[in-house]
Amino acid sequence: MRKRFEPQLAIGQLLIEDTPTPRSRDGMADLVIALRELYKNQSYRDQVLDILESILIKGKSQTGRPGMDLWRLFVLAQLRLSKQLSYDELHLQANYNKLVRQVMGVERTSDFEEITFAYQTIVNNVSLLDNKSIQQINDVIVSFGQGEVFKKKRGGRLTVKSR
Repeated sequence: MRKRFEPQLAIGQLLIEDTPTPRSRDGMADLVIALRELYKNQSYRDQVLDILESILIKGKSQTGRPGMDLWRLFVLAQLRLSKQLSYDELHLQANYNKLVRQVMGVERTSDFEEITFAYQTIVNNVSLLDNKSIQQINDVIVSFGQGEVFKKKRGGRLTVKSR
């Protein structure tokens, strides 16, 4: 039984919407910002989670132990694909990178018990996404970028900056 994400905050849990936007040259900050903005836009977030539900929950009963939330699975899959991480590196990021953990919705203040992910849990969940599902999700992300992020620049001419 999987949930889209846990809407009820735990004590000490930091909000996904409050994920900071640090400057970084490696692209990690850009990815975290994009994921945060996608999470804040409910219609696009629901489209992504609908795709994940149709793939991962289709034909399964709603009983049993809870699986990884769909939002967390989505964040880990995007991180792995965009940064070309191995599962070992992904495991490290999921458990120790505060930005990644906050955009996943698992980061808490220091006074409370941390949620951690086992290596095999990450492998078993992220590997469930096939190329077709990733392509469908990418189509939604591209439409989000074109419709929400770059909508102010529509109609204007694209120019190249010269020295």
